[in-house]
Amino acid sequence: MFLLVIATASGVALRLILRGGSVAIPPHLRARAALVIGAVLLAVAEWLPVPGRAGIYIVGTALVVIGLLQNLDISGAAITAFGLGLTGFAVLVNGYLPLGVDAAEAAGISDGGLRQFSTDGTTLGILGDVVPIWPFVVSFGDLIAAAGAFIVARSLVRSPDVPGLAADEFLAEFTGSTNEPQIDLTRPPHKIDLRDDPPPPTIDDLHRDVRSLDE
Repeated sequence: MFLLVIATASGVALRLILRGGSVAIPPHLRARAALVIGAVLLAVAEWLPVPGRAGIYIVGTALVVIGLLQNLDISGAAITAFGLGLTGFAVLVNGYLPLGVDAAEAAGISDGGLRQFSTDGTTLGILGDVVPIWPFVVSFGDLIAAAGAFIVARSLVRSPDVPGLAADEFLAEFTGSTNEPQIDLTRPPHKIDLRDDPPPPTIDDLHRDVRSLDE
């Protein structure tokens, strides 16, 4: 859970730095209640010493996954749901979150609460917490979900409104000129009437000119 929080906060901070704007819940976000309740249940199952942690974790995971699947139009929602589902499935089939012994020793932590050391009877222990990231141990599902949460974080930042420029303002800005245009494009072009011009010479006119030169 902590990795999701860090990934989301990092994604929001990076987008604010690069693009600016403000943090806001997307107006088109659906299943908000499921997402909020599920996130609270996950935090309770991982961080509070309450009975039935495995059941709370499974319900919380299911709610968050369902909520994310209702928002597949948001980039990263499907990735986050997939990652959470992998870790939740490990808890579902074992009744606890498997903790790799070697990973726990590398990070300097012990089992307890939701996390229990993997044994020979553990099912799909590879889906449990087996990746040491000092001072924590996370699962592959957590890493996948964190990557998705980092992408989802972009939708939590509302970009600042950038006013557009009219065509003449854009042209002046582009050319660096502040003078009024010399050509008024709003008036129709001047018409040239070719009917007033003399007609082209004929063959008789050419013969007449030649005779006059001979004389």
